[in-house]
Amino acid sequence: MPELPEVENTRRNLVRAGLSGSTITGANITWANTVKKPSAAELAKGLKDRTIQDIQRRGKYLIFPLSGGDPASLPSTFIVHLGMTGRLYVQPQSQKPHPMTRHSFPLDDGRELRFEDGRKFGKLWLVDSTDEVLPAMSPEPFDDDFTVETLAESFVGRKAPVKALLLEQSIVCGLGNLYADESLFLAGIHPERPASGLSTDELARLRQAIIDALTAAYGVYDRSRDQHWPDPPAALTTWSHPRDTKAGCPNCGTNMTGIRVRARGTYFCSKCQV
Repeated sequence: MPELPEVENTRRNLVRAGLSGSTITGANITWANTVKKPSAAELAKGLKDRTIQDIQRRGKYLIFPLSGGDPASLPSTFIVHLGMTGRLYVQPQSQKPHPMTRHSFPLDDGRELRFEDGRKFGKLWLVDSTDEVLPAMSPEPFDDDFTVETLAESFVGRKAPVKALLLEQSIVCGLGNLYADESLFLAGIHPERPASGLSTDELARLRQAIIDALTAAYGVYDRSRDQHWPDPPAALTTWSHPRDTKAGCPNCGTNMTGIRVRARGTYFCSKCQV
């Protein structure tokens, strides 16, 4: 599933492709269930002849402010969630699309914004405000407001496993299963530890580990984008610890342990993470 690094990579790819300033001239929606608000027909009508002003991200959501048309009657914000297998990219209209391309949005410069979505779990909205779509979220991990104190406040009285709480967007915005495991590995914290029992030192290590894990992932994608442009990979292995019980911990060599935490596959080192 795309997590924060994959969604941010998509945003950066679209920025590099020069999508900002392009005008959408139509919409081909082939799987209407993707559209959550309004109807598929209304979304297609509402996007026509609208200009993409910017490419933003909040958590795992991509946000496209729009201009053009009648601002008094047309929603001004196009929002995309990639779901489990989604990929969003810009290609020439003359280029044959990937077989799993579910939706395409022709642009005024002869290109198309294409939404590839093999498992059809992606979502589209055209709304007046992001408040209509986005759930309650914590500060972004790279924001100044994401502090040891805010993390501690989120864990007060919470006896649930720290791994489970890291997946709540109200605690760490954008973090998903893979990077929750990576962050706990870097911090040396067992994923089943009760969140409320973490010390101030452990919380500080965890906060920094989250930032370090995401920074490393961003770096992998940035280098790949430079090397493989205009068609960089959309999903790369960017974490440092193996997700395989037959593989050894890169720090101590102990075989990794695999368990399930709240039904999510979880890998950790039983020696390094306590």
